[in-house]
Amino acid sequence: MNKEMNVDSAIDLLKSGGNLDQIIISDLAMSKVRVMDALLLAQNGCVVPDGNIVYDDDQIQYDPDFDDVSWGKPVPFKKLRQSWETDKSKTEVSISLQEDIRQWIEKNDVPLEQLLEKLLDDFYQAQKMGS
Repeated sequence: MNKEMNVDSAIDLLKSGGNLDQIIISDLAMSKVRVMDALLLAQNGCVVPDGNIVYDDDQIQYDPDFDDVSWGKPVPFKKLRQSWETDKSKTEVSISLQEDIRQWIEKNDVPLEQLLEKLLDDFYQAQKMGS
């Protein structure tokens, strides 16, 4: 039988080593949740809506590997959809990487295609749980 609890209790449960099996978080869609707690919930299968995640800029550490990156323009979904309709078995996506990231990928034999497939699958599953 499922047990109902609020967000704060669920976070406390996770921090104490518990799990959210058979737990329904009653106020997840309307509660404001700190970013680190939102990540903890997401790691345990509960996606906090983007608008409900709060953070303090002063508590976020500067990370040159992330903050100094020129991310470029996102690929429009319409373009991806056209690609899927043309060849449903394979979708090609072009990404631009900083040279140091490219070198790290090559040096560590990072299976980029498998990594991207896994990231997209995980993102898709998280979105399905949130809707």
